Amino acid sequence: MKERNGGLKNESSKTKRIGLFQRITAAFPLPLIIIYKKVSSTFLPNLFLFWHINEGIEEIMADHVHQEMTRNLILVYLRLFFLIVIKDVFLSLVSFMNKL
Repeated sequence: MKERNGGLKNESSKTKRIGLFQRITAAFPLPLIIIYKKVSSTFLPNLFLFWHINEGIEEIMADHVHQEMTRNLILVYLRLFFLIVIKDVFLSLVSFMNKL
């Protein structure tokens, strides 16, 4: 692997930790879906999926939205939206499986 020549040559431990966390949340849902067949166990993979999406959007917001108060307000609304979507996805899966 080629060594970096740019400004991020000496990444902070926080940057490395965030990158590792993003990789874990990206890879974790698939094995959980394969291992568990019950619908009630799909909550955890969905939680990891939306957590991964949230982390990615936080990184984008940190790069492009420079007002900290605006960025924090948008992230709070985004998290509330994700909680509602997670609930709806889980309930729709449970109701779908109960119909079968």
